[in-house]
Amino acid sequence: MVITGVIKRKKDSKYDVFIDGEYSFTCDIEALLVLGIEEGKEINNEQYKYYVNYIESKNAKDYAFRLLSKRILTEKQLIDKLKLKGFSEEAIDKALLKAKEYNYINDKNYAKLFVEEKIRNQYSRRRIYHELIKRGIKKDIIEEVLETLYPFEKEIEVIKQIIQKKRKSYDEVQKLKRYLYTNGFEIENIEKALNLT
Repeated sequence: MVITGVIKRKKDSKYDVFIDGEYSFTCDIEALLVLGIEEGKEINNEQYKYYVNYIESKNAKDYAFRLLSKRILTEKQLIDKLKLKGFSEEAIDKALLKAKEYNYINDKNYAKLFVEEKIRNQYSRRRIYHELIKRGIKKDIIEEVLETLYPFEKEIEVIKQIIQKKRKSYDEVQKLKRYLYTNGFEIENIEKALNLT
C-alpha cells in the first residue's frame, strides 16, 4: 500500500489521506506529523491499522474533552455520548482514561455538586438518589455523598421549609402530606417535620 495523496480540506483544517488512489481516512496536522504520513510513503497493513486506531483514539479524546469543556458529565454519560458518535470500545476506553487522568471525570465530585444543587432546589433524598442512579453513579458513592451532605435531619429541615411555603395553598394536612410524598420525601420525615412546625 502506498499513500497516494494528502489533501487539505477547504472547509476546515483536516486532511484527507488517500491510499492506492482511494480515500482512506481524515486526520489533522498533528496526526500527520506524529505518524509521519506523507505522499509516496509505503505502508503495510499493520501500519495502516495503527494509523486508523491512533486517529480514532485521538478523535474520541478530543471530542470527550470538547464535551467536558462545556459541562460536567458522569462517566456513564460520557461513554454514552462517545458510543452515540460511533467510536470503538478501545477508543472510548482510551478517552475515558485520559479524562480521568486529568480529573475531568470524577463521579464522586459530580454527585457532590449535584446533591448540593438539588438541596437548594428542595429535592428529597429519594429523588436525588434516583436521579443519580439514572446518570450512572454507583450506589455506594451516592449513599456516601447523601450521608455526608444531606442527612435525614437536613431533609426534615427542607420539608419544614416546604410546609411553611405551601401551607397556605394546601388547606388540608392530608393534601400537603400527599404533595410531599409524591415529591419523594419519606412519610416518617414528613410526620416529624409536621410535628415540629
